Amino acid sequence: MKRRPMVAVFLGVATGVILATTLELQSVPAWSLGGLAASATFTLLVDRTDLTLKPVVILAATVLFGVILYGSTYFDPSTIQTGAGKINQVEGRVTNYPKKSGNGLEFTIEPEGYEGKVKVFLSDSSGRAVDYGDTVTVSGNFQRPGRFQGFNYREYLRRKGVWLVTYRARVKSSENGNANPLLEFGWRVREALKSRVDRFLPRKGEFLIALLFGNRATLEEKVTDAFTGTGLAHLLAASGLHLGILVGVVWWVLTRFGLARGKIYLLSLPGLLLYLLIVGFKFPLLRASLIYVFGGAHFYLERSGLILSNWYDRYQALATAALLILLLEPGAINTAGFQLSFAATFAIALFIEPIENALDIKPDYLRGVLAASIAAQLGVGPVLAVHFDQIHPWAPVANLFAVPAVTLTLYLGLLTIALGGLQLLGFVIAKLTALLISLTEFVVRGLSQLPLAAVKTPPVTPLALISYFILLFWIRNKLVGNSPLKKNTGS
Repeated sequence: MKRRPMVAVFLGVATGVILATTLELQSVPAWSLGGLAASATFTLLVDRTDLTLKPVVILAATVLFGVILYGSTYFDPSTIQTGAGKINQVEGRVTNYPKKSGNGLEFTIEPEGYEGKVKVFLSDSSGRAVDYGDTVTVSGNFQRPGRFQGFNYREYLRRKGVWLVTYRARVKSSENGNANPLLEFGWRVREALKSRVDRFLPRKGEFLIALLFGNRATLEEKVTDAFTGTGLAHLLAASGLHLGILVGVVWWVLTRFGLARGKIYLLSLPGLLLYLLIVGFKFPLLRASLIYVFGGAHFYLERSGLILSNWYDRYQALATAALLILLLEPGAINTAGFQLSFAATFAIALFIEPIENALDIKPDYLRGVLAASIAAQLGVGPVLAVHFDQIHPWAPVANLFAVPAVTLTLYLGLLTIALGGLQLLGFVIAKLTALLISLTEFVVRGLSQLPLAAVKTPPVTPLALISYFILLFWIRNKLVGNSPLKKNTGS
């Protein structure tokens, strides 16, 4: 069995963060600092021995580190929320990419004179444009976040450092300045791309924007409901699938020029960074980007002899990506987005090969898409049940149409953005893109009407989750044991 130290480290830190969350620790407890110091001292003392307790002590140290990490970064808004109802105006800097939401615009600002951030929902009647990095003065009815249909919106925003929200606000003044130069560049490129999409796809451009940037807030409600109700909502969020589609184009083009793998990897990194800057550092995209970077780093480190070839595998890369995200935002592990992203990717890594070997389907591409979709659903099923009280049995079949359709839509969309200004060719490509988008929406709406497209689940208990994971590993062992490759190897 391969050694996977990063997997062990991630599991230890994640356990500590979950433990601290369960215990509702809002500061760093003294026992965790003492325990970490004792664990480190003990490990150093026995470093040159074969003492069997050392792995246990190291694991305990990573768990304690997770507790400390969560407690030291916990944002407690209770003290500054006192008297929030008396606030009617806030001045601060826009810290994220503003995006359309409903009939207006939403963004987050860091207010002057207050700790934390404020979430602003701007009405169209405000009469002022807002860009990333602007310093704005916002007036409105400021209030503490609440709950919506059982969703603890207050806790969700607290994890992001937000303690106050205002709806139907107005911008009284706005001025440029204080933006991160790289993010400012990404924002400008994003706005330029959106303007070209609006110009060449005036009726269906919002679907393409949702695919490219992961912003589905401006899509028609019936479209988002259809994708959500069919288990295809991940296609409307910038993720590993979208990154793979775009990076695949770069690899295909550079391969045609005869470039070697190492050079292609290096040349693709600026494009990867640009896409991250354009979309924003969202969990699914950040996870996929980190795994891609680790894969390339392993390639060079192995060639230089700095690491062994068997040190790296997909589990190591996935665990390292998850660990880095936890270090940046420990509370992320409790969010549906983080759990869905990593559960799907881990399940694909664990199950895709056994499922592919068990499926007797041609062509290979069809078998691969179906196997990946089934594997992903096995991973995200419990997450959907816990957070949304539903699962989507038809999702693997729906992906057989939706994944190729989204892939082709992205390719045609990119051609539309690049060549839309050409009179005849641009017109034809734009029409094909709009036609494919209409077809995709029509088919997904039809799939959402199938019986059992979305199945309500009862409340999930810890025992049910444990039983599910035991069943999953039993199924995998059965699939691996019945694999033709396994049988041929053993004969």
